[in-house]
Amino acid sequence: MARNGGALLMRRSELMKRFGWSAWALVPVALLAFHFGPGRTLAAREIAAMRFREASELERGAIDLQAEAYRAHVDTIERRRQAFLDGGVVDGGSEDDAETIEADERERVAYEAASTAWAAVADAYAQVEERLVDDEPRTVDRVRWSKARARVRSGAIWDGVVDLEPLTVPRSDAPGDVELARAAREELATAHYFGARLLRMAGEPARVWRAEAIRARQHFRLLAETAAAAGAEAAVVRGLEDNVERTIDLEQMDKSELEGRALPRESPQATRGRRPGQGREGVSPRPPTRRDGRGAGGPGPIGPGW
Repeated sequence: MARNGGALLMRRSELMKRFGWSAWALVPVALLAFHFGPGRTLAAREIAAMRFREASELERGAIDLQAEAYRAHVDTIERRRQAFLDGGVVDGGSEDDAETIEADERERVAYEAASTAWAAVADAYAQVEERLVDDEPRTVDRVRWSKARARVRSGAIWDGVVDLEPLTVPRSDAPGDVELARAAREELATAHYFGARLLRMAGEPARVWRAEAIRARQHFRLLAETAAAAGAEAAVVRGLEDNVERTIDLEQMDKSELEGRALPRESPQATRGRRPGQGREGVSPRPPTRRDGRGAGGPGPIGPGW
């Protein structure tokens, strides 16, 4: 009996050892299952949150560099204006000419630094988006808006346009969804304006830059009409209408006159990446089908520099 009891105890002990080994052997499998299931979502969100903080920090730096580039831009325009009033010609033959050339170089370097910084911001937001692929769609939409905005300011205007176009259609009538769609259309109109002006200054054919100006004007107009219909204050609506006036000016003024006006504060100095009309497959690049008229976009006028 004792021997039988001892044998049973030994078998139980051996069974427990085997069970214990099996349980520990299953731990890595359980961890992997957690990682590729709910654990993966949690880990992705943690990484996304970290990347989002990094993107936000990079964006603050890009904003500062953009402001520095704009100051250099305005300084260059003022130097050229003063040289013209003094009857001088910038040809490198005088001290004033040399100073103007130096100002041109400072402006170029400043805008390149800002463009590089905005591109880094866009890449950071793209990494956030990748890790939120299974997350709440509205959260992903807001990250895409930030990424698109950074792309436009980096000079990759039509890459940003492709990202913005789907966001102009709200997911529902909820205030948050409607506001995001409005913000996306505001950025889309701004992108088309930036593109139209830069294309014209670069000597592109009128049919190319004018098409971008028309898109900007129509998006701006729709935003202004929407604000008026929503009962926005008259000053706000008038500020929105100023944006379409600026777009009309862009279309009608002489190029030499345009060269004497500062770029918008948040505009890049040059374009890069995708060209106009190279949109996402299945997405129409056309603006809303509305009659041209007086209208503008955003919560207020774009501001000085336009």
